[in-house]
Amino acid sequence: MPRLYFKFLLAFSFAFTFFFCFSQGAKNRVLSIPVIRNNINLKEPWTGGLNSPQFSAINLNDDNLDDLFVFDRSGDKVLTYLNTGSGGDTAFVYAPKYEELFPADLNSWALIRDYNNDSIPDIFTHASLGIRVYKGTLQNCQLHFELVAPTLFYFDGINRVNIYTNVDDMPVFTDVNRDGDIDVLTYGIFGASVQYFENQTIEHPGDIQYTADSLKYIDATLCWGNFSGNASNNSISLNVPCPHKTDLEIQAEGSRDSGNTIFDFDFDNDHDVDLLNGSIGYNSLAFLQNCGDSSYANVCFKDSAFPTCHLTVNLPTFPAAYGIDVNNDGLKDLVISPNARSGARDIKNVMFYRNTNNVACQFVFETDTFLEEQQIDLGTESKPVLFDFNGDGLKDLVIGNYGYFRPFQTYKSTLAVYYNTGTATQPQFTEYSADYKDFSNNLYVNAAPAFGDLDGDGKADLIVGDLNGYIHYFKNTGGIIASFVNVTIPQYFNIDIGQNAAPFIYDLNGDSLNDLLIGKKDGKISYFWNFGTRTSSLFHKDSVNTFFGQVNVTQLGYSDGSSQPHVFKDANGNLKLFVGSTRGIVQQYDVDVTKLRSGAFTKIDSNLIKQDVGSKAFIAVGDLNSDGMLEYVVGNSRGGLLIYSDSIWNAETVCTLTNLPLQELNNYGIKIYPNPSRNYFVCEILHENFVHPKTELFNILGEKINAENSYSGKRLTINTSTLSSGFYIVRITDEGKTFTGKILLEQ
Repeated sequence: MPRLYFKFLLAFSFAFTFFFCFSQGAKNRVLSIPVIRNNINLKEPWTGGLNSPQFSAINLNDDNLDDLFVFDRSGDKVLTYLNTGSGGDTAFVYAPKYEELFPADLNSWALIRDYNNDSIPDIFTHASLGIRVYKGTLQNCQLHFELVAPTLFYFDGINRVNIYTNVDDMPVFTDVNRDGDIDVLTYGIFGASVQYFENQTIEHPGDIQYTADSLKYIDATLCWGNFSGNASNNSISLNVPCPHKTDLEIQAEGSRDSGNTIFDFDFDNDHDVDLLNGSIGYNSLAFLQNCGDSSYANVCFKDSAFPTCHLTVNLPTFPAAYGIDVNNDGLKDLVISPNARSGARDIKNVMFYRNTNNVACQFVFETDTFLEEQQIDLGTESKPVLFDFNGDGLKDLVIGNYGYFRPFQTYKSTLAVYYNTGTATQPQFTEYSADYKDFSNNLYVNAAPAFGDLDGDGKADLIVGDLNGYIHYFKNTGGIIASFVNVTIPQYFNIDIGQNAAPFIYDLNGDSLNDLLIGKKDGKISYFWNFGTRTSSLFHKDSVNTFFGQVNVTQLGYSDGSSQPHVFKDANGNLKLFVGSTRGIVQQYDVDVTKLRSGAFTKIDSNLIKQDVGSKAFIAVGDLNSDGMLEYVVGNSRGGLLIYSDSIWNAETVCTLTNLPLQELNNYGIKIYPNPSRNYFVCEILHENFVHPKTELFNILGEKINAENSYSGKRLTINTSTLSSGFYIVRITDEGKTFTGKILLEQ
């Protein structure tokens, strides 16, 4: 059987069986490709970056250790980390398989709390002008979230009124009065003071209308803590009588109307709520000490530069604080990160302060790269391209970006180059340059690179699209190793597509001249055909199809689609068009070469990846391990990279069971090794012994294959010496549990 046909059958078989660990049709996440930076192997290079992460403790695998739920406001992306129980920054290991458990429509902010005390996590998140609540439950033995409050209300004595929270704010959900239920603290509509909404569950014992799930609140006070803030100088005034002033007076005086973060903790261990307060446009956190008690708050002391005993928080331009136990010592440490959706520090932007439990200096700065130091992170908006930069036959990574945040200055784009220092079957990327030949000196913003021969010398040249809709030409002046020193032709052929130019070079019409496809902000693609010669490309700003294939990736009701085209020729010689977009969706089309200048292409897939990549998806496609299957390198708004594949990469496959209660999820699974294997392979069950296992082996056509096997304890050995090469599925049933995995046999 031809190898390519074999791979096709494998993909077809997988897509229509239950053996996938992911949802049907989703691409497989790739995490195992090594990346080296400064001679250090990055532990988690393919996480996707962190720009404005929000942190909550959550137990994902019932091992009595607090894991991490991370929600990044940039792209509204959920990330999940398991706590390994080791100390320091390495305690958390990225575990993306849990991300599918959470609602897909979380936006702006999301915090994990247990509002009904059932030991199952719940979610508080943003709603239009307010708060939404998802209740966590177990359904079919899996964690599930049900929307129980599309908008959270309080009762004013007559009416139910929306609990207002500004979209840019970060409210507090905690037991303010220490009566056992979750209350709400949030800045009011003009942002001058904090309102306190008291949960009424405990106040109505025995009343069936006030159960733990009722979410009934009253507005206990308009000015919790008797303080108010002002946006003109970021000052906070204490001992302000309540109520303060009328809304009109507050508005007239310029009190802050949006952009406040508050974090609750008991700094002085007196059993009431103290706060850390952040404000939009400012770099510091203010400490507000509550000298009242749990029933009546009165902020009597403020420290505008927290902490004073160690490195003060300085995080442009809108810091927010979160409490998590980073090092498993039983003390809540502080993690500080930006709360801005954009326009804030985008690298070295997650500050970790260790809790020393020392009154004299409780929080000590440890690092400003918590979790992110082990990632590829190019600041804001990563734009990857696969290109053999050093001429060794392996696809390297070239990554453009929107740029890096610079306070009070314009972003500057860079080109990062990672050489593929692995082999044709085992890729490995090593950072060659974070800013290739000082590319940032060009002062481009939103640089999107593309490579192709435009002058007929047999060497791929570089063009770069920018924020203003122009493209710029860099001639390749190198030999075997490409070299792009200075821009050769700025604003190439005066092409201007408006904004967010995302070019791609390809000979679409088969005339041996490379053409230009350029994605643009309006979500459409412009096709510029090359009517020059092989040694002298010629384009004209008016010789263009501005609605190529009638592709438009802009979401209904929005104006920014920011399309990004990538053309790939499949094994049958057919052209496929992949298109990234602002909303994070990658679409796929068949390219009809008879309709290049007009007409519509057939859409193959409206959501190619079928996993949440965040926003601003930018895609590069290629076969990284020479197995005949495609890999998809995807950039996003957070500045990192994610890799997906049509095949399963990991040598050891551990599939989660679906017929176990939540607390047992991931405590069971099957490890298969060696993989690939010859003559035999071993299935090792995790955490328990086999009792009476029944073993079944299937080929890619779903046919059951006979194979001898034996087991002892946790190990089951299957003899494959008589089997043909190829992929097989193994299914083991034992004591009501089913384990599945994949094995590649090589003879």
